[in-house]
Amino acid sequence: MKRRKIVSSIALFISCLTALWGIFWLFFIIFDVLRHGISAINFDLFFKDPAPPGQPGGGLRNAFVGHILITLCATLIGVPIGILGGTFLAEYGRKYKISKFISNLADIMVSIPAIIVGAFIYSVIVKPLGHFSGWAGGVALGIIMIPTVLRTTENMLSLIPWTLREAAFALGAPYYKVIIQIVYRGASTGILTGVILAIARVTGEAAPLLFTAFNNAFFSINMNEPMASLTVTIFQYAMGPYEEWHTQAWGASFMITVFILFTTILGRILIRRRYKF
Repeated sequence: MKRRKIVSSIALFISCLTALWGIFWLFFIIFDVLRHGISAINFDLFFKDPAPPGQPGGGLRNAFVGHILITLCATLIGVPIGILGGTFLAEYGRKYKISKFISNLADIMVSIPAIIVGAFIYSVIVKPLGHFSGWAGGVALGIIMIPTVLRTTENMLSLIPWTLREAAFALGAPYYKVIIQIVYRGASTGILTGVILAIARVTGEAAPLLFTAFNNAFFSINMNEPMASLTVTIFQYAMGPYEEWHTQAWGASFMITVFILFTTILGRILIRRRYKF
């Protein structure tokens, strides 16, 4: 008994130590982004296009607008497919062997490097069409979102007790209404968390966009053309030789961090107000 207590205490100490080590670096990164990023926030950053290389001034209006459009396109692709796929696996696909295969495949896709998805979309969309485009970037990010949303939805729906469904069936409710009005309601917080995680992941991706949307130094809302994005711009500016570029890259990094934080808080507030959790 004494030996087990000692081993348990040592394991607890190591676990706490590693958790503190991870939290330290998390706060260090966030603090560094805030410290450099806040000083870079100004009116020109949001409402002016990039200045010629080496010239002071300018902003990242083209990258902000392009990133919003690409992320919105990815969300419209990834979220519905992911939720519907997870619903099928949890509700209708229990008796099919292929459901287990799809679940395992989704687990693999969650861990796959994003650059591989970018290369795949380049080969099936960009190369056949002969040009980069915002649509290709949206499709690439949407594919990255699907496994995360799908597995989260499947897991959350599987946690809802089957007795709740049986009670609704006893009252004469059809299956689709049971899913929408009861099962989704009970799993809404978990599903929303998965959606937020998926959006947060693709918001910070740069590699897939290098193969698909590429970049654009000019303002454009035409999704059929190469389109600027914050992540690719951050990569290019951080590697550039100009101090002005470095400052704007910190500002863009700060805005991505704030966007993810705001999206998480807003999602939690909406869920609490809607379902009174």
